[in-house]
Amino acid sequence: MAYFKWLSIVLGSWMLLGGLWVVFFTRAWKDLVLKMCPEKRPVWLLWVNLFFLGFLIWTWYWFLLNLSPYSFVATFVVSLSLAKMIPAVFFYAKFREIVLGLMNEPVALRMVMLSSAAIGAALLTMGLFF
Repeated sequence: MAYFKWLSIVLGSWMLLGGLWVVFFTRAWKDLVLKMCPEKRPVWLLWVNLFFLGFLIWTWYWFLLNLSPYSFVATFVVSLSLAKMIPAVFFYAKFREIVLGLMNEPVALRMVMLSSAAIGAALLTMGLFF
């Protein structure tokens, strides 16, 4: 169970701080996205996604060993993150178009990142108190 406690704390903190960083420092986020998403799909993207797939399999393994509602929530968030990353590997051009389009809509970007920060706050709270 300690695995899911630490997973919730780390992911929750990352989502909360990352979401707030994007909301308050939008220009720095745009510069980073433009560097990370060039026209041609970078080679490292496949390796990062393979690493994350291994992490997801590891998380599901621990979930099946420790069935509880709290471990399900953390596993579900990790699984949704992989679902969000799959288009970056298989449909990179469309993924890049969507991400850059989101950069051009500041209100939509802020809403997406604030919702991510809210989910991160809930995950962090769950990891700290349950």
